[in-house]
Amino acid sequence: MKKTVLIFFLITTLHASDNKKASEIFNFIVKVITKKENSNVYIHTNISSLKVYSGSLRIVADCDKADLVLLSTTKNLPPECNKKILFGSRYSHLKNPNVIGSFFWQKGRPNILFYQKRLKKHNINLDTSFNRYIENK
Repeated sequence: MKKTVLIFFLITTLHASDNKKASEIFNFIVKVITKKENSNVYIHTNISSLKVYSGSLRIVADCDKADLVLLSTTKNLPPECNKKILFGSRYSHLKNPNVIGSFFWQKGRPNILFYQKRLKKHNINLDTSFNRYIENK
């Protein structure tokens, strides 16, 4: 019984720290993209960990007030969101030509990917430290 409780505690703690780390990465990426310390972010559907660990992001209720839209899905995206900067949380989100980049987990590791043409479309110039995350697509 004690082993089961310990294993459950370790798993939930590791999961919580992964969520916190992912949220910190999202926070950093949003600051770099928007060039704002406190950006308004609309979360399409739900990224609950980001709501818990929002940091300096202000979570807004609709796209019109957002500087950037974070996607957990691309289904049923309100039309007004397509006018905003879209950033994904899955690799598959990059299939949407309006998504400038994505932060996702692959084989247990975090990955960040941006598409150069999509960044240019939104007049976004990332610091040279991001060059290894930018693909010329």
